[in-house]
Amino acid sequence: MKVVRLIHGNAGEGEERAELLRAAGYRVVCEVLRGPDLLRKMQKDPPLAVVIDLSRIPSHGRDIALALRSQKGTRRVPLIFAAGDPEKVDRIRKILPDAV
Repeated sequence: MKVVRLIHGNAGEGEERAELLRAAGYRVVCEVLRGPDLLRKMQKDPPLAVVIDLSRIPSHGRDIALALRSQKGTRRVPLIFAAGDPEKVDRIRKILPDAV
């Protein structure tokens, strides 16, 4: 079964948010925003979708989303942005219009 990857800037808060997705019936892996290892993992085994929480460090979330779109293995993985300042989210969505 494919998983949904939740990317968050804080492990504790990320796990709390992951529980909401699990309660909705998804298999979720929560990841903290950290360098290229995360991208390599997803390139080898693309998730069903990537949820990027923008409530902390939105620029890192944006960078990860752009990196996912630039890699062949993750280019078509659905990107979902959650939380974050609406103005910053709008700016990111202009760069990545296919993200939700």
